[in-house]
Amino acid sequence: MANNKGKAFEQKFKLDFQQSFPEGTIDRIYDVSSGYKTISNIADFIAYNYPNMFYLECKSHLGNTFPLANLTQYDKLKDKVGIKGVRVGVILWFIDHDTVCYVPLNSITQMKTDGKKSINIKMLSDNSYKIIQIPSEKKRVFLDSNYSVLAELQEGD
Repeated sequence: MANNKGKAFEQKFKLDFQQSFPEGTIDRIYDVSSGYKTISNIADFIAYNYPNMFYLECKSHLGNTFPLANLTQYDKLKDKVGIKGVRVGVILWFIDHDTVCYVPLNSITQMKTDGKKSINIKMLSDNSYKIIQIPSEKKRVFLDSNYSVLAELQEGD
């Protein structure tokens, strides 16, 4: 994956999230990817739409599987799970499949417990883990996505 496509996806996600939740707010956490390996953020975005706060990490990936090892923020995100009204997860764009999904951190924790090493695109249809496909429409490169489905998340999602 070219770095510029991933960064552009983050910008597109922020725009789509704002359009999905016009009464909400979303902030991009300062990106420290410029070589400071000892510094890492909890997530790419912190957002709020009454009554939920979101900690969201954006990932884009070519191919069918996203390696869980690439989720370097896992331990920091895990600290936010279980707080009432807080939703923690990964916005994952499977580039080759024109698919965007939300993976709750609890699902990733269960995958790790089950010995899984990656999130496979097939997991969207086999219902083995809670993964929410984001309604999206393909444009030239990116997708226009409607994140309003995240308003229906329950505690633990």
